[in-house]
Amino acid sequence: MTETAAERYRELAELATAAGKQMRKHERETAKDLGEQVAAGNQRKEESEQTRDELVAELKGIWKSAMQVVWDERWLRSDGVPAPDRSAPDATPMESRIAAHEAYDALRSAIAKPRLPLPRRRK
Repeated sequence: MTETAAERYRELAELATAAGKQMRKHERETAKDLGEQVAAGNQRKEESEQTRDELVAELKGIWKSAMQVVWDERWLRSDGVPAPDRSAPDATPMESRIAAHEAYDALRSAIAKPRLPLPRRRK
């Protein structure tokens, strides 16, 4: 059977149309998946920011409590909350909370220990 040029053209046009439809369907599915991934990433980002804000507030509260503990130690003064130590090892928020509470408890224990009285100066 002999195919005319018009029939071959129609056949190729149909193949191209089908391929285009299939490609658009694939792109829609890919776009949907990417949209879901972006939404999930944004949700994780918001949760991380909220966790960070809560942790920073808690650590500022611990710092304020620590400053109250050492209030009577006139030699020990601070200009405010220190900057983060970037050389510190990475830690989860829970590990950071635990470390801060342990440090605060150690400070309270150190301050509460009885001290030897210093001799009075003679006149």
